[in-house]
Amino acid sequence: MTTEADADIRRRETADWFARLNQRQVSTADIKAFSAWRRDDENARAFDRMQAFWDASRALSDQPDMVALTVEARSRSSTGPGRRARRVGVLAPIGAVGAVVMAVAIGWWTWSSQQARPYFTQVGERQVVDLADGSSVLLDTASRIEVRMTGETRLITLTAGQARFDVRPDPDRPFVVVAGDTRVTALGTLFDVRRLGAGARVILVEGRVEVRDENQPGARWDLAPGQQLETAARQPHVAATDLASAASWTAGRLTFEETPIGVAVAEMNRYTRRPIELRVGDLSAVRVSGVFDAGDIDGFVAALRDLYDLEVSRSEDGRVVLTASYENNPTADLG
Repeated sequence: MTTEADADIRRRETADWFARLNQRQVSTADIKAFSAWRRDDENARAFDRMQAFWDASRALSDQPDMVALTVEARSRSSTGPGRRARRVGVLAPIGAVGAVVMAVAIGWWTWSSQQARPYFTQVGERQVVDLADGSSVLLDTASRIEVRMTGETRLITLTAGQARFDVRPDPDRPFVVVAGDTRVTALGTLFDVRRLGAGARVILVEGRVEVRDENQPGARWDLAPGQQLETAARQPHVAATDLASAASWTAGRLTFEETPIGVAVAEMNRYTRRPIELRVGDLSAVRVSGVFDAGDIDGFVAALRDLYDLEVSRSEDGRVVLTASYENNPTADLG
């Protein structure tokens, strides 16, 4: 499990130590405490990044965002040791040089915290990302998001795959998910978003969300629980959906109900590096029903093989190849 709050704490500690060690006089106790803190590999990497940033500060000093943030940090550092100590926790009062270092360190921390942070999953993997605001994101297989938190908004960009968003209410900071041309806004709710080309499919589980499409100026849809919207459709419209089936992926299962075999195969293939290849002619249009563990390619293939008397083979690149000659299109139940 990835916790964004832990990263924020580490950045604060890094800024604290960097300012402390850049004072004219550093106590032996501080040196020992720093050595113990740096034994953690993540802490060591964070401090090295801070040092590298400091060394490159001249190159960054002209950036408008950095200038504004550093000026703000300097003004905060001049408000007195009491306030400074409250901001960084354990930092003792420091001299003029240390105050400048701390101001820039805090500016760096603020600037870096506003940059987009990527999280992703590999094929067949699911992962929970805990956000600093108390919200959480469940990433499905082969999915990627970028998180940007500011004082005004919480912006998540879904660049690939599918994710479930469990949003903690915050009226002052809307929670926005962008997937291609689709923009979903919520204050506190539970919903799924799946990237579909330049658009997305949005399914609302709890609360309310507003969906917009940049390709359709003025178009806006308000979803209620149990409804879905596919902005990638030729004529997007809000429709009812079976939440139990639509959300089964969150428990690691895939539910098919009157689903064309070709579509079911494509869905199963999202969870494996050895995908199924259909060479079955019209059989791909046959509608099937069943529930399978995500990634259980063997179980899925066995069900299709037994039901339709298919031949199963392997290609040189490891694909599972299904072949058959089938003339009818019956509806089938895979179990």
